[in-house]
Amino acid sequence: CATPDTKKPQDWFELNSTHELLSEFEHVELKKMYQDRQNLPSHLKGIYVHKFLVSSIAMWASPRYAWYVCKLLDELCTKQREDMMKEDKTIQKRIPRSVPKGKEKNYKYMIYTEEMENEEDRDMVMLHLVRRNNKSFYDLAKIYKSDRNWFYRENLPISMTPNEDVKQIVQDTLPQTHYDIKGCTILTFKEDLPLLKEKITEYFDNFKQAE
Repeated sequence: CATPDTKKPQDWFELNSTHELLSEFEHVELKKMYQDRQNLPSHLKGIYVHKFLVSSIAMWASPRYAWYVCKLLDELCTKQREDMMKEDKTIQKRIPRSVPKGKEKNYKYMIYTEEMENEEDRDMVMLHLVRRNNKSFYDLAKIYKSDRNWFYRENLPISMTPNEDVKQIVQDTLPQTHYDIKGCTILTFKEDLPLLKEKITEYFDNFKQAE
């Protein structure tokens, strides 16, 4: 549904009342409030306006158009809420159940890095996922104390399955062309590490809060 032929969004920006309204947004650059994007594909090109101005322009165009815009925005908000609820349920599913009291076993978990040898792969890194009980962690002591120790947590219950969950986080977070998972190793780009670390940390923090 487009605006009526006699009403173009760019005309609204020429009104005196519009200039008065925009004067209240002096801290916002005008180019961020209004953009004519004709260089986009045909189904996307047109006039783009700031979300704060959508209702005002729609009412100026016509009551019918304003009704359509309000209906569309309501559908978008509903879709966003549904997506957020699905994401929240996904996070909850990743939180494993606790081990019955008296049967706890403490585990350590580490993700360490391995640099690529080939020059053309220098922008990539291999992540190794390691889950060990406290007694068998000694062979990783040197890596633990080095800068290859990318992520580390301890005192994890046996019920927690971090390897599978970490791999699922990678699949949910990155484009399919940005990673390669084989067993307990993940090959990915170095530029993706900060985002991955944020998501993985969130997963472990959520688990800790649920205990």
